[in-house]
Amino acid sequence: MAEPTRRVYLHVGTPKSGTTYLQEVLWRNREPLAVAGVLYPGDRPDRQFLATLDLLGLTFHGHSDPDVPGSWDRLAEQVRAWPGTSVVSHEMLAPADERTAARALASFGDAEVHLVCTARDLARQLPAVWQEDVKNRGQLTFAEFSRSLRGLDEDTDPYHARTFWGYQDVPAVLRTWSAGLPPDRVHVLPLPRGAAAGALWSRFARVLGVDPALGEDEDEVRNPSTGVVETTLLRLLNSAGVADDLPWPAYESLVKTFLAVEVLASRPGSVPLTLPAGDRDWVRRWSEQAVAALRRAGYDVVGDLADLLPADGEERRETHPDGADPAELADAAVYALAATLRLVERERARFAEEQARSAEEHERVVEELRRAGLREVLARRHGHAPRVRWMLDRYRGARSRLRALTGARRSAGGHQPGRPAEGGGDHEPLQHRHG
Repeated sequence: MAEPTRRVYLHVGTPKSGTTYLQEVLWRNREPLAVAGVLYPGDRPDRQFLATLDLLGLTFHGHSDPDVPGSWDRLAEQVRAWPGTSVVSHEMLAPADERTAARALASFGDAEVHLVCTARDLARQLPAVWQEDVKNRGQLTFAEFSRSLRGLDEDTDPYHARTFWGYQDVPAVLRTWSAGLPPDRVHVLPLPRGAAAGALWSRFARVLGVDPALGEDEDEVRNPSTGVVETTLLRLLNSAGVADDLPWPAYESLVKTFLAVEVLASRPGSVPLTLPAGDRDWVRRWSEQAVAALRRAGYDVVGDLADLLPADGEERRETHPDGADPAELADAAVYALAATLRLVERERARFAEEQARSAEEHERVVEELRRAGLREVLARRHGHAPRVRWMLDRYRGARSRLRALTGARRSAGGHQPGRPAEGGGDHEPLQHRHG
C-alpha cells in the first residue's frame, strides 16, 4: 500500500488580505486539524513569523529576537517529519528573491509543495497598507505615500515604493515563488468585497482539502483598523518624535498595540479609510494589468479574479485620508489621553500592590529569621527567594568580618595590646546571638 503524499501549502501573502485571520484560525484549531492530518507547525503563535525573519535574514524595526536564528530550519524539520499535509503561512514571505524562495521550497524535502496567495483589490489595499505603515512608525501623509508608489516624489525615500510593490505586486510575487511549480499547484484566493471572514477560510480549507468546520471558532478573529482621524493622530505622534524616541519593543507595546489597537481602533464614530477619487484611475489601470497577468499564468483561482478590480466608484461623500477635521483630531487626542491616564493609574496601583506585597514578605522573612535563627532557616530555605539570598549574603559578609577580626586577635596572642581578652583566657569564635 502506497504511503500518503506529503504536501506543504506555503501561504506567502499578501499583507492585509486576511492573512492574520487565517493564521489565527489555523493556530486556534491546530489540534483538530492535526487529527485530520494537517499540521500547522510551531510551538507558539509567532513561531512562523520568527522563522520567516530567519529565512529572509531580517530584523523587525532593528530589534533582534534571540529566538530567530535557526528557526526556519527547525520549522522545516517539523514539516519533513510530518506524514501528511503541512501549512506554513506568513505574509512577510511575499518579497523574497528567487534564491531565498528556492531555498525555502527545497527545505521541505520531497514534499509536494503548493503555493497559496490571498489577494485583495488595490483600492482597498492602498489605504489599509498606509494605515499599517503608520502603526509601524510611519510618518508619510497618504498623499506622499501614494506619490511615492508611482515614483512621482523625488524627495520621498524609494524604500516605500520598493517595500509596497514587493508585497503587493501579486503577479511578481507568484512568478518568484512558483518557479518550477506547475500552475495547478499555485492557488490564488481573491478576497471578495463585503464577504464575511468565514468565506475566506472556506476557500482556504477547500485548497487544503479539509472540512471548513474544522476551523470554526466561536470567538471572532479581527485585525482592528484605525480610521481617518485616528491614523492621522498616530502619524502626528510619530512625527513628533515618538517613533524615534521609543525602542521598537516599547513602541510596539505602547503605541501599536495599546494606543492604536486597544484604544483608537474602538473609538466610536470612526470614519473608515477609503481610496481618494484622485487615485482611482491609476489604481484601476494597474489592477487591470495585474488581473490580465494572472489569467495568462493559468493558476488555480479559487473565487473570481474580478474581485481584484476596484469596485465601480459609487457617488458618495468620502473623507480624504489626510482630511481629518482639527476638532475631531482634538477629540481623538483627548480620548487617547484619557485612556492612557487610566492605564497609568492601573499600572501605578499594580506597582504599589506589588511593593506592599514585597514589603510584607520582607518583614515576614526577617521575623522568621529572628524567631528561628539564621542557620536553621538558611539550611531550610536557601535559594528559594531573592530576598532570602540577599539576607544570606549580608549574614555571610558579617560572619566573614567577624572571623577575620577573631583571627587578628588570635595572631596578637588572644587579645589586643592594653586590653584583656574577652571572657578571659582562651575564647571561642564569636557566635551570633539568637532570640
